[in-house]
Amino acid sequence: MPDPETADAPAVSAATAAGFAATAPVLAQIAFELPPDADAASFPAAARAVLDAFGQCAGFRGGRLARALDAPRTWLLTTEWDGPGPWRRALSVFEVRCTLTPLLVHAVDAPGSYEVLATVGTGAGTSRTYRSDRAPDADVAAPGLGRDR
Repeated sequence: MPDPETADAPAVSAATAAGFAATAPVLAQIAFELPPDADAASFPAAARAVLDAFGQCAGFRGGRLARALDAPRTWLLTTEWDGPGPWRRALSVFEVRCTLTPLLVHAVDAPGSYEVLATVGTGAGTSRTYRSDRAPDADVAAPGLGRDR
């Protein structure tokens, strides 16, 4: 007969048992550089609409819009997701595409998604370590690699 105190306890994965949280969250960021002739006054509202659209997507944890203190035409849109899948699926949502696409003309070409490997909070028990979800061959394996052309 199962122990009544542990019968409803969730199963613990090997990663969790080893001190790692099961799934690493993803931080996604897009930096924007507005040219001098851009309508800088309308940018915050347009970027907020993007955050609102992301907020309707599964796996969205939160987001922020920030402006650089030393360069007021430089903006950063940062979001946090349950993992890479929800982030990638959110980019296909019609409302996200309609609100984000017009802003991408000002996007800075830079890496934009990061897996979180460790977090530290201010309260007791708020620090976590995550295992990487990257495949060991992620840097060398892709469709078509290694084929003779």
